[in-house]
Amino acid sequence: MAVHSKKDKLIEDAQKFVARGQSDKAAKIYEQLLAMEPTGFNLRQKLAELLIKCGRNDDARKELETIGNHFSKNGFYLKAIAVYKQLQKLFPADISLSLILAELNAKHGLAANSLSEYKLVYEYYEKIGNIPEALSILDKMQNVDPQNIPIKVKLAEAYFQKGKKEAAYTVFAKTASLLLERGDNATLSRVCARIQQLFPKKPDFMLEILTEQLRQGNAASATDSIQNLLRSNPLNKRAWDLIVQAYQLLNQPQRVKIAFQHYLKFFPSEPEAMIGLIQSVSAENNIATTLDLLDQYESTLISAGFLKQLELIYQSLGKLDPINPRILEGRIRVATACGNDSEVSSLTSKLQSLRPITGTVKVDAVATEPAPGFIAPQPSVAPEAKSATIPAVPPPAQASIPKSAMPQAELSSASVFETENVMGTADTFQQPEEDIEIEIDLDFPFDSSEQTINADSEAAAHDNWLDSIGNLFDSINTAPRIVKFGSEMENSDAQSHFDLGQAFKEMGLYDEAINEFRQASQDPLRLVECLIMQCSCLKERGEPGTAITMLQTLLKPGLNNEEYCAIRYELASAFEYAGNTEEARILLNEISTTNPDFRDIRSRLAAINISGALDFSDDELKDF
Repeated sequence: MAVHSKKDKLIEDAQKFVARGQSDKAAKIYEQLLAMEPTGFNLRQKLAELLIKCGRNDDARKELETIGNHFSKNGFYLKAIAVYKQLQKLFPADISLSLILAELNAKHGLAANSLSEYKLVYEYYEKIGNIPEALSILDKMQNVDPQNIPIKVKLAEAYFQKGKKEAAYTVFAKTASLLLERGDNATLSRVCARIQQLFPKKPDFMLEILTEQLRQGNAASATDSIQNLLRSNPLNKRAWDLIVQAYQLLNQPQRVKIAFQHYLKFFPSEPEAMIGLIQSVSAENNIATTLDLLDQYESTLISAGFLKQLELIYQSLGKLDPINPRILEGRIRVATACGNDSEVSSLTSKLQSLRPITGTVKVDAVATEPAPGFIAPQPSVAPEAKSATIPAVPPPAQASIPKSAMPQAELSSASVFETENVMGTADTFQQPEEDIEIEIDLDFPFDSSEQTINADSEAAAHDNWLDSIGNLFDSINTAPRIVKFGSEMENSDAQSHFDLGQAFKEMGLYDEAINEFRQASQDPLRLVECLIMQCSCLKERGEPGTAITMLQTLLKPGLNNEEYCAIRYELASAFEYAGNTEEARILLNEISTTNPDFRDIRSRLAAINISGALDFSDDELKDF
């Protein structure tokens, strides 16, 4: 005869009281057990369940909080979340529980769940008028998901309403920068319009954002927006500086050169554009065109102090053509301006020594004559003088509005930076025509790489079928889990959502479990498993009929053997739960035929066969 310890005897007595529905007496026994073993958290969990059945919710809360704190401190966040979710069901008005759940979910990486809980806390503080705490919660939400646009906009608006305008502007700017990176021009235009409305004294906010984008190296995402600014206002000098910088970062020298050409069209006396254009042409080793540009702009550049740049340009030309008199003369002029007498003397001697050799002989045509097709630079004309030849341009006030905010009729599909129209060959240089329209190329392929996805036809059909039943599972009625201004949140960790779903299911929190399995199902590798688990929750929730219908819907061609057996296994369980043991037996036999080692199929079949053998009808019992 087995010897039972005192603990075993008390547990046995408690189970008898539970079976009789005497939860209060069972609870007293578990209180004795906890006094004997204070670290027995499974005992404490059972006591909490009994206290809830007795209506002693406050006492149950103490036990559950002890369990939750233990799990949280030891890093068992999923278990802690399940415990505090149970507490939240008992005390739905206690906002502190939502705050704890938000922090636990964030620690475990369940960002969507964290935002859902934080939203409840934010709405509570907003309702009672505690704006500082509401702002604090929004800031925490932003930290949980820094890429969430709706939360950022909500936070910026809240800062502005509170009078924290600089903080609001900073958040708005970060939001616009993020939208720019994503290429979401529609939302960006609305954000820009809102910033203009709230901050009318900061018309250049888009330029600030684009400057920051370039500083971070995001030239590809910024280029289109800079072009849009130039389209709306080509007299925006800062935008020209940015487009040049963007093309330089993208290592597109031809576009850098063309940008400088158009830059000088609108700002003909800008020395930065002059030296930039000369450097671009010089980098192509085009001696003749470089010298022509130097003849045109050198005196202005010397006056503006660009002596070092000019010196480097002439030195590079000298390496290509060491005995070209025009190059030597230019070097002498620059050295003279620098006050470098020794350099002037040396270069002058070299030039004089060349004259008897060159005499009247024509210097190499490649070095001195304009390349074929070269159009001589035209005299600089001020923008005011050329206004008659420039198409109508929207007023500068629109400079910060992105392309998507402008009427489509105002946008042209042509391009001022069309290579075939403006560039010429590598050895030629063309000034932009006087009446060219200011339109920017939006079609330039920054990334020409292509990705090709080949899917097996059978697998594709399987995916389409799964997609087609998605709405059916989405229709399962559960407690709502929506974060309106954080709805774009993606699943952060499918495995964590699945594990949390199982924890909720074990604790009888079926609505929460279904919501977690829904999120975990975003991982296509565990989609079928998550759908099966949702059906299991429906069965446990007392809806076996709905579970059976959905499981039968899942039984479609294209399943692998494991999925085939798993669905039938759960379907058999649902039929058995509903009292239809015959259907359950048929399904279990089918699984056994297909995979006799599947889970506990043998013991399940044995149990259901024994149950069926003892299930006599009234007629069969007459002879007894």
